Amino acid sequence: MAQSLIPLYCLSGFVGVGKTTALMSILRQHPEKKIGVIFTEPAVYLKEADNVCVECLPNGCVQCVCVEEAIPRALEYMKESQPEMVFIEISGLSDPLHVKHILESSHDSLSLYQLQGIICLVDADNFMEQIRDVEMVKRQLSHCHLALINKADLVAPELLTVLQAQIRRINPDCEIVSCSFGGFSLELLEHDLLSRATTDSECADNAGNPDSIVLSCPQPLEKEKILSLPERFKPETYRIKGFCLLEDGWSQIDVVGSRISFTPCIPHSSSRLIFISKIGHALSQPLTDFWNESIGLPMQLHD
Repeated sequence: MAQSLIPLYCLSGFVGVGKTTALMSILRQHPEKKIGVIFTEPAVYLKEADNVCVECLPNGCVQCVCVEEAIPRALEYMKESQPEMVFIEISGLSDPLHVKHILESSHDSLSLYQLQGIICLVDADNFMEQIRDVEMVKRQLSHCHLALINKADLVAPELLTVLQAQIRRINPDCEIVSCSFGGFSLELLEHDLLSRATTDSECADNAGNPDSIVLSCPQPLEKEKILSLPERFKPETYRIKGFCLLEDGWSQIDVVGSRISFTPCIPHSSSRLIFISKIGHALSQPLTDFWNESIGLPMQLHD
Protein backbone atom coordinates (compact mmCIF):
# COMPACT_ATOMS: atom_id res chain seq x y z
CA MET A 1 0.00 0.00 0.00
CA ALA A 2 1.47 3.36 -1.02
CA GLN A 3 2.32 5.80 1.79
CA SER A 4 0.09 8.89 1.81
CA LEU A 5 1.90 12.18 1.24
CA ILE A 6 2.22 14.75 4.05
CA PRO A 7 0.27 17.97 3.28
CA LEU A 8 2.60 20.97 2.99
CA TYR A 9 1.57 24.64 3.17
CA CYS A 10 3.64 27.80 2.64
CA LEU A 11 2.80 30.89 4.68
CA SER A 12 3.99 34.18 3.15
CA GLY A 13 3.42 37.84 4.00
CA PHE A 14 5.42 41.01 4.53
CA VAL A 15 7.47 41.64 7.69
CA GLY A 16 5.38 42.21 10.82
CA VAL A 17 2.12 40.89 9.37
CA GLY A 18 1.76 38.17 12.04
CA LYS A 19 2.88 34.94 10.34
CA THR A 20 4.56 33.51 13.43
CA THR A 21 1.56 34.48 15.58
CA ALA A 22 -0.71 32.63 13.14
CA LEU A 23 1.39 29.46 13.29
CA MET A 24 1.61 29.52 17.08
CA SER A 25 -2.15 30.02 17.18
CA ILE A 26 -2.62 26.87 15.08
CA LEU A 27 -0.42 24.86 17.45
CA ARG A 28 -2.34 26.11 20.50
CA GLN A 29 -5.74 25.43 18.93
CA HIS A 30 -4.85 21.86 17.92
CA PRO A 31 -2.76 20.22 20.66
CA GLU A 32 -4.05 16.84 19.45
CA LYS A 33 -2.44 17.25 16.02
CA LYS A 34 1.16 16.52 15.18
CA ILE A 35 2.12 19.61 13.18
CA GLY A 36 5.53 20.50 11.79
CA VAL A 37 6.57 24.15 11.49
CA ILE A 38 9.56 25.44 9.50
CA PHE A 39 10.65 29.06 9.84
CA THR A 40 12.95 30.42 7.13
CA GLU A 41 15.38 33.09 8.24
CA PRO A 42 18.55 34.76 6.89
CA ALA A 43 21.73 32.89 7.84
CA VAL A 44 22.58 35.75 10.24
CA TYR A 45 20.09 34.28 12.75
CA LEU A 46 21.42 30.73 12.70
CA LYS A 47 24.23 29.23 14.71
CA GLU A 48 24.35 25.67 13.34
CA ALA A 49 26.90 24.98 10.62
CA ASP A 50 24.39 23.50 8.18
CA ASN A 51 21.89 26.34 8.72
CA VAL A 52 19.20 24.03 10.13
CA CYS A 53 18.08 24.21 13.79
CA VAL A 54 15.57 21.55 14.95
CA GLU A 55 13.49 21.54 18.14
CA CYS A 56 10.94 18.94 19.31
CA LEU A 57 7.97 20.50 21.09
CA PRO A 58 6.27 18.86 24.12
CA ASN A 59 3.10 17.83 22.23
CA GLY A 60 5.03 15.92 19.56
CA CYS A 61 5.16 18.81 17.09
CA VAL A 62 8.49 19.70 15.51
CA GLN A 63 9.87 23.17 14.88
CA CYS A 64 12.75 23.93 12.48
CA VAL A 65 14.54 27.15 11.60
CA CYS A 66 16.60 27.25 8.39
CA VAL A 67 17.66 29.32 5.43
CA GLU A 68 15.47 28.88 2.34
CA GLU A 69 18.01 26.75 0.47
CA ALA A 70 18.04 24.32 3.44
CA ILE A 71 14.27 23.64 3.32
CA PRO A 72 14.77 20.13 1.82
CA ARG A 73 17.15 19.24 4.68
CA ALA A 74 14.68 20.60 7.24
CA LEU A 75 11.92 18.47 5.70
CA GLU A 76 14.29 15.49 5.87
CA TYR A 77 14.64 16.00 9.64
CA MET A 78 10.91 16.68 9.94
CA LYS A 79 9.77 13.38 8.39
CA GLU A 80 11.25 11.34 11.27
CA SER A 81 8.47 12.63 13.56
CA GLN A 82 5.76 11.72 11.00
CA PRO A 83 3.77 14.98 11.19
CA GLU A 84 0.17 15.17 10.01
CA MET A 85 0.91 18.40 8.15
CA VAL A 86 3.76 20.90 7.77
CA PHE A 87 3.76 24.69 7.48
CA ILE A 88 6.71 26.65 6.07
CA GLU A 89 6.84 30.30 7.12
CA ILE A 90 8.55 32.27 4.35
CA SER A 91 10.66 35.24 5.42
CA GLY A 92 8.82 38.53 4.97
CA LEU A 93 11.20 39.75 2.25
CA SER A 94 11.23 36.46 0.34
CA ASP A 95 9.72 35.65 -3.02
CA PRO A 96 7.26 32.73 -2.59
CA LEU A 97 7.95 31.64 -6.15
CA HIS A 98 11.58 30.96 -5.18
CA VAL A 99 10.43 28.69 -2.34
CA LYS A 100 7.88 27.01 -4.64
CA HIS A 101 10.70 26.17 -7.07
CA ILE A 102 12.73 24.68 -4.20
CA LEU A 103 9.75 22.50 -3.24
CA GLU A 104 9.36 21.33 -6.82
CA SER A 105 13.00 20.24 -7.08
CA SER A 106 14.08 16.60 -7.27
CA HIS A 107 15.44 16.36 -3.70
CA ASP A 108 14.63 12.92 -2.22
CA SER A 109 13.09 14.34 0.98
CA LEU A 110 10.41 16.16 -1.01
CA SER A 111 8.93 12.92 -2.35
CA LEU A 112 7.08 12.40 0.96
CA TYR A 113 5.31 15.79 0.83
CA GLN A 114 2.56 17.31 -1.28
CA LEU A 115 2.34 21.10 -1.59
CA GLN A 116 -1.30 21.97 -0.88
CA GLY A 117 -1.19 25.74 -1.27
CA ILE A 118 0.42 29.10 -0.56
CA ILE A 119 -1.25 31.27 2.09
CA CYS A 120 -0.48 35.00 2.22
CA LEU A 121 -1.14 37.11 5.32
CA VAL A 122 -2.00 40.78 4.81
CA ASP A 123 -1.66 43.49 7.47
CA ALA A 124 -5.05 45.26 7.44
CA ASP A 125 -3.65 48.28 9.27
CA ASN A 126 -0.68 48.90 6.95
CA PHE A 127 -1.62 47.26 3.65
CA MET A 128 -2.48 50.41 1.68
CA GLU A 129 0.93 51.94 2.44
CA GLN A 130 2.75 48.69 1.70
CA ILE A 131 1.25 48.05 -1.74
CA ARG A 132 2.22 51.59 -2.69
CA ASP A 133 5.83 51.32 -1.51
CA VAL A 134 6.82 47.62 -1.59
CA GLU A 135 6.66 45.58 -4.78
CA MET A 136 7.22 42.32 -2.87
CA VAL A 137 3.84 42.66 -1.12
CA LYS A 138 2.09 42.54 -4.51
CA ARG A 139 4.29 39.65 -5.62
CA GLN A 140 3.51 37.60 -2.51
CA LEU A 141 -0.21 38.14 -3.06
CA SER A 142 -0.07 37.31 -6.76
CA HIS A 143 1.34 33.84 -5.98
CA CYS A 144 -1.04 32.87 -3.17
CA HIS A 145 -4.07 30.58 -3.20
CA LEU A 146 -5.55 32.00 0.03
CA ALA A 147 -5.22 35.62 1.26
CA LEU A 148 -5.76 36.18 5.00
CA ILE A 149 -6.42 39.79 6.02
CA ASN A 150 -4.93 39.76 9.53
CA LYS A 151 -5.46 42.44 12.25
CA ALA A 152 -8.99 42.99 10.90
CA ASP A 153 -10.01 44.19 14.36
CA LEU A 154 -7.84 47.32 13.90
CA VAL A 155 -9.73 48.75 10.91
CA ALA A 156 -13.30 49.75 10.09
CA PRO A 157 -15.51 47.33 8.12
CA GLU A 158 -15.59 49.82 5.24
CA LEU A 159 -11.79 49.64 4.94
CA LEU A 160 -11.90 45.84 4.90
CA THR A 161 -14.12 46.06 1.83
CA VAL A 162 -11.56 48.36 0.18
CA LEU A 163 -8.71 45.98 1.07
CA GLN A 164 -10.55 43.02 -0.41
CA ALA A 165 -11.05 44.95 -3.65
CA GLN A 166 -7.34 45.86 -3.77
CA ILE A 167 -6.34 42.23 -3.22
CA ARG A 168 -8.76 41.10 -5.92
CA ARG A 169 -7.06 43.46 -8.39
CA ILE A 170 -3.70 41.85 -7.64
CA ASN A 171 -4.98 38.27 -7.52
CA PRO A 172 -8.40 37.73 -9.13
CA ASP A 173 -8.60 34.05 -8.15
CA CYS A 174 -7.45 33.58 -4.54
CA GLU A 175 -9.86 33.03 -1.67
CA ILE A 176 -9.97 36.01 0.75
CA VAL A 177 -10.69 35.65 4.49
CA SER A 178 -10.37 38.13 7.39
CA CYS A 179 -9.03 37.27 10.84
CA SER A 180 -7.51 38.85 13.97
CA PHE A 181 -4.40 37.84 15.95
CA GLY A 182 -3.55 35.33 13.20
CA GLY A 183 -6.46 33.17 14.36
CA PHE A 184 -7.60 31.44 11.20
CA SER A 185 -9.21 27.99 11.24
CA LEU A 186 -7.64 24.86 9.79
CA GLU A 187 -11.06 24.18 8.24
CA LEU A 188 -10.07 26.70 5.55
CA LEU A 189 -7.43 24.24 4.41
CA GLU A 190 -10.04 21.56 3.75
CA HIS A 191 -10.87 23.43 0.54
CA ASP A 192 -8.93 22.59 -2.61
CA LEU A 193 -6.63 25.62 -2.52
CA LEU A 194 -4.72 24.48 -5.59
CA SER A 195 -7.84 24.94 -7.67
CA ARG A 196 -7.20 28.67 -7.29
CA ALA A 197 -4.97 29.87 -10.12
CA THR A 198 -1.72 31.73 -9.46
CA THR A 199 0.95 33.11 -11.76
CA ASP A 200 4.44 31.60 -12.09
CA SER A 201 5.85 34.59 -13.96
CA GLU A 202 9.15 35.99 -12.79
CA CYS A 203 9.27 39.53 -11.47
CA ALA A 204 11.04 41.72 -14.02
CA ASP A 205 11.48 44.71 -11.76
CA ASN A 206 12.39 44.53 -8.08
CA ALA A 207 12.23 48.30 -7.60
CA GLY A 208 10.39 49.25 -4.45
CA ASN A 209 11.56 46.25 -2.42
CA PRO A 210 13.04 47.35 0.92
CA ASP A 211 16.73 47.01 1.71
CA SER A 212 18.06 45.21 4.77
CA ILE A 213 20.95 46.57 6.83
CA VAL A 214 22.61 44.29 9.41
CA LEU A 215 24.27 45.82 12.48
CA SER A 216 26.63 43.65 14.52
CA CYS A 217 28.19 44.50 17.89
CA PRO A 218 30.62 42.26 19.83
CA GLN A 219 29.95 43.80 23.27
CA PRO A 220 27.01 43.53 25.72
CA LEU A 221 24.30 46.18 25.29
CA GLU A 222 22.15 48.09 27.76
CA LYS A 223 18.48 47.18 27.46
CA GLU A 224 17.41 50.73 28.33
CA LYS A 225 19.24 52.08 25.28
CA ILE A 226 17.86 49.38 22.97
CA LEU A 227 14.35 50.41 24.10
CA SER A 228 14.84 53.73 22.30
CA LEU A 229 15.13 52.03 18.87
CA PRO A 230 11.38 51.88 18.00
CA GLU A 231 10.64 55.56 18.50
CA ARG A 232 13.83 56.71 16.81
CA PHE A 233 13.55 54.53 13.67
CA LYS A 234 9.79 54.04 13.27
CA PRO A 235 9.60 56.57 10.37
CA GLU A 236 12.46 54.93 8.44
CA THR A 237 11.93 51.20 9.01
CA TYR A 238 9.29 48.54 8.48
CA ARG A 239 10.77 46.26 11.11
CA ILE A 240 13.83 45.67 13.29
CA LYS A 241 14.65 42.16 14.48
CA GLY A 242 17.62 40.16 15.67
CA PHE A 243 19.33 39.09 18.89
CA CYS A 244 21.39 40.93 21.50
CA LEU A 245 23.43 40.15 24.58
CA LEU A 246 21.83 42.29 27.32
CA GLU A 247 22.51 42.62 31.05
CA ASP A 248 20.19 39.69 31.81
CA GLY A 249 21.41 37.42 28.99
CA TRP A 250 20.70 36.80 25.31
CA SER A 251 17.37 38.01 23.89
CA GLN A 252 15.70 37.86 20.51
CA ILE A 253 14.41 41.34 19.69
CA ASP A 254 11.44 42.18 17.48
CA VAL A 255 10.33 45.73 16.67
CA VAL A 256 7.19 46.51 14.65
CA GLY A 257 6.15 50.16 14.64
CA SER A 258 6.38 51.45 18.22
CA ARG A 259 6.25 47.97 19.79
CA ILE A 260 9.33 46.09 20.93
CA SER A 261 9.48 42.59 22.42
CA PHE A 262 12.28 40.60 24.05
CA THR A 263 12.36 36.78 24.07
CA PRO A 264 15.19 34.70 25.63
CA CYS A 265 17.29 32.95 22.97
CA ILE A 266 20.42 30.85 22.58
CA PRO A 267 23.84 32.58 22.73
CA HIS A 268 25.47 33.86 19.54
CA SER A 269 28.94 35.06 18.65
CA SER A 270 27.84 38.73 18.65
CA SER A 271 24.72 40.87 18.85
CA ARG A 272 23.07 41.38 15.45
CA LEU A 273 20.10 43.47 14.40
CA ILE A 274 18.48 43.58 10.96
CA PHE A 275 16.85 46.88 9.98
CA ILE A 276 14.25 46.57 7.16
CA SER A 277 14.57 50.04 5.67
CA LYS A 278 11.90 52.22 4.07
CA ILE A 279 14.56 54.58 2.73
CA GLY A 280 17.07 52.08 1.35
CA HIS A 281 20.72 52.39 2.29
CA ALA A 282 20.19 56.04 3.20
CA LEU A 283 19.40 54.57 6.63
CA SER A 284 23.08 53.75 7.20
CA GLN A 285 24.12 57.28 8.15
CA PRO A 286 21.36 58.07 10.70
CA LEU A 287 21.82 54.57 12.14
CA THR A 288 25.56 55.19 12.54
CA ASP A 289 24.94 58.61 14.13
CA PHE A 290 22.37 57.21 16.57
CA TRP A 291 24.62 54.33 17.56
CA ASN A 292 27.63 56.55 18.17
CA GLU A 293 25.65 59.11 20.18
CA SER A 294 23.36 56.80 22.17
CA ILE A 295 25.14 53.45 22.41
CA GLY A 296 28.80 54.39 22.06
CA LEU A 297 30.11 50.86 21.37
CA PRO A 298 32.01 49.43 18.38
CA MET A 299 29.73 48.11 15.62
CA GLN A 300 29.73 47.17 11.95
CA LEU A 301 27.08 47.63 9.27
CA HIS A 302 26.59 45.08 6.48
CA ASP A 303 24.31 45.04 3.46
